Amino acid sequence: MLIHRWFILGVLFTARFALGFQFQSAGSVTPFIVQDFGVDYTGIGTLVGLYMIPGLFLSVPSGFIGRRFGDKRIVLLGLALMLIGGAIAGAANSYAAVVVGRLMSGGGAALLFVLMTKMLTDWFVDRELFVGMSIFIIGWPIGIAAGQAVQASIALASSWNVVFYLTAIGCAIAFLAVAVLYRTPPKLEARPTGSFLRLSRREFSLVTIAGLVWMFINGAYLVLLSFAPIFLIEQGLSFAEASGVVSLMSWVFIFSLPLGGYLATRFQAPNVVMFTGLTGAIIIGGLIPFTNVPFVTFMLFGIFYAVSAPIVASLPAEVLSPGNRGPGFGIYYIWYYAGSAFLPIVGGYLKDVTGTAASSVLFGVALMIATLILAGLFRLAQAYYPAPAEPGI
Repeated sequence: MLIHRWFILGVLFTARFALGFQFQSAGSVTPFIVQDFGVDYTGIGTLVGLYMIPGLFLSVPSGFIGRRFGDKRIVLLGLALMLIGGAIAGAANSYAAVVVGRLMSGGGAALLFVLMTKMLTDWFVDRELFVGMSIFIIGWPIGIAAGQAVQASIALASSWNVVFYLTAIGCAIAFLAVAVLYRTPPKLEARPTGSFLRLSRREFSLVTIAGLVWMFINGAYLVLLSFAPIFLIEQGLSFAEASGVVSLMSWVFIFSLPLGGYLATRFQAPNVVMFTGLTGAIIIGGLIPFTNVPFVTFMLFGIFYAVSAPIVASLPAEVLSPGNRGPGFGIYYIWYYAGSAFLPIVGGYLKDVTGTAASSVLFGVALMIATLILAGLFRLAQAYYPAPAEPGI
């Protein structure tokens, strides 16, 4: 069972990698979109955020749909939508067509974000949840980092359209992996499809706070990914150099995520790891616009940010009953999608208004401060909000 559990994690990891690689594609081809279609940076921020907008409408329903028709079937549907959306964006000859492709891909991604997190929790909730979650969520930044590393070069060597086509190919590979290799945990196979409990007030309240925490910590990451390269270009770096420096943040994030999961599990100190990581990220992030050593500051920010992430991502699993994980994660992710859709737009607006991307970077740091405050609120509410004797809202 142990080997099988980790094998399933590898399957889910593959699909999460495809998510990150496709999401990053819009940011990687920013100069080409600006040149070809004449959009401003608010438009670019909108294009990045469009990948998340469908989640506002699909996040909660996806949890119920997955419970009714089966998690695996709905995840495969999501991967198919991502494949089609990538192909549409690749064939686009207008900004509007890219928008359509991004929205379709985002619709598929919404199904994956909610249900794959639920599927991972089903397999790992009994033990090693922090470690399993840390490895699972690595797939997203690895996909993003891989996109940062190769997509701009591919666009320069051929065209930006090819980048979107490559994301569709990645989705096709993930589709085959899930279709052929994923299995439902044996302990859940006997549960009748379509049955679930009603969320208790405690579950609803805590998963909502957890969703806000996840929204702000991811919003900070997305804003920095989108606008930190622009800031570095303003400081005199070339486009390739700026992309390389910011990609360091993603690469150290990748290697530090398991460290956070390991430390929280090994020393049974998730709160110490989470709050230390968040505080360190805030301090280092605040230094980014004021130092001349971007390699160091981006690397340190990625390390501190990463060690806190597995604990933050595991907060809903601490409060949701097995029958409520689908709908509960749907509520959790609707906040994540709200922030991911609109916070990059705010970052782009700040760049346009102030004339410098330093304001966008500092906005990302402000989002980390909000994350720290809300994580503390979650722990206080978890400790003092008594669990109801019977479920129901």
